[in-house]
Amino acid sequence: MKVVKIMESIDKEFIEYFNTAGRAFAWGDMPTTVIAILYIEPEPVAMEDLAKRTGYSLASISNMMKILETTGFVARIKKPKTRKAYFYLEKDILKLNKQKLVVAYENGVKPAMGLLPPIIEKYKNRSGNERAQKKFEIVRNYYLQMVEFEKILKHMIDDINRISSAKPGKGLKAYKP
Repeated sequence: MKVVKIMESIDKEFIEYFNTAGRAFAWGDMPTTVIAILYIEPEPVAMEDLAKRTGYSLASISNMMKILETTGFVARIKKPKTRKAYFYLEKDILKLNKQKLVVAYENGVKPAMGLLPPIIEKYKNRSGNERAQKKFEIVRNYYLQMVEFEKILKHMIDDINRISSAKPGKGLKAYKP
């Protein structure tokens, strides 16, 4: 892990944890380090500060932030009277995961629901060679799996909404240090 300045112990340990946890998802240290810093910081962090704290180049951090923004992990924040790019990561893990699920739905499932049925309809009665039939079946099965995945995503989002609205003591335990 590249870290230029000495951080507070909790920062360092949280980043180490996040790097370890990220390896389970085949993430490298760069995205997990950036996500951990953004998660532990109470305020938005400037892109330049992320570069300094991690030791990665500004260009690398910029590319990483574009990916994290697109996937719904982080939000770009504009501050008055500055041209710097600031980024913020939601601290509520339920809201954060709900955001990621909504992005998955909007960018993956929703387009499949609109674009694939006409393709399937167009090719369903066409006779072709065995290879063409196999390709048609792959596309049709992909669509059918996306229909099931849509149900799962909606169920997960509903569950998160239900849990998020629960008050401590009524299904959700409060953390007491």
